[in-house]
Amino acid sequence: MSFDLAWTEEALSTFEDRIAYLKKHWTEKEISNFKKRVRNYLDTLIESPFIGKKPGKLKDVYQGLIIKQVSLIYRVEARKKTIELLSFIDNRQNPQKSKKHSS
Repeated sequence: MSFDLAWTEEALSTFEDRIAYLKKHWTEKEISNFKKRVRNYLDTLIESPFIGKKPGKLKDVYQGLIIKQVSLIYRVEARKKTIELLSFIDNRQNPQKSKKHSS
């Protein structure tokens, strides 16, 4: 049961934001490991799209932990067999910033 991935503009933008932040504080090896964790999570996600937890009341929206500091918010469209990546969030931020995906 393999699903297709669709990156939203926000997901791309927030992924790039996470990488930019990490470049200021982490080594290249740590950044490379982060990117590998994202790839591994996405590979797992296309086979098991419901592995994340439900962060709120929105239908079919899930949150998956990539690393302690970063989570992925995504929506599963089961009929279309599509996973829409919505946003990469910094888990240390104010929770209100990711509220739009959980209400």
